[in-house]
Amino acid sequence: MTTNKIRKFHGIAAAAAVLAMLFAACSKAPAPAEPASTPPASEAPASETPVPAPSTETQPANSAEPAPPAPTPPPPTDPSAAPKPTAAASEPALESMQRATPSAKISVPVDLRYQFDGDPARNQAVTLHLAAVPRVAGSGLRVSVKQAHGITLKGSTLEVQKASAAGIYRQQFAITKSAAAAEQLRVLVTMDMPEGKAFGYFSIPLSGGNPSQKTESVKQR
Repeated sequence: MTTNKIRKFHGIAAAAAVLAMLFAACSKAPAPAEPASTPPASEAPASETPVPAPSTETQPANSAEPAPPAPTPPPPTDPSAAPKPTAAASEPALESMQRATPSAKISVPVDLRYQFDGDPARNQAVTLHLAAVPRVAGSGLRVSVKQAHGITLKGSTLEVQKASAAGIYRQQFAITKSAAAAEQLRVLVTMDMPEGKAFGYFSIPLSGGNPSQKTESVKQR
């Protein structure tokens, strides 16, 4: 053999030896390990603590807080208590009251009626009932009793902002007459009309007592 052929033969032999070594290493590689088997879910380890079942009892939100107090019931009403009478119930009927005498120059379209609850004798206090009855509608109706000599008068002026036709507007006054007192009372009635303020004076006698009581006394005889 020549030198080149010898070198070529040695190279082929070396390559064959390397391939043989690689093939032997691959054939001896260990097989992959099988994964560990997982136990079924139903088979729990004996060492685990069992989970308790949820309780159906309702626990209070905060047992330390006291319960709110019950509402206080209203006081019992007295069934025997009767309602108090109104002022209108104690007023005399309009038909039983006397007509006050108007002055000659009266211009206010209002009728005035009066009645005493007793005889206005000396030093005896009586109640004077007044009733003003407008014949037409108006505004600013005002009824005031004028002070007279020897007469003690207690009561406030009657004032009506809106007065209707045929309406009845009442007021009371306490009257005490002395020995040398005047024989009559003068009552001023005013009311605002479309054409202006109308006014008029009325007279109420004090010497004759209560005319309605005198009439009843004569009938009884």
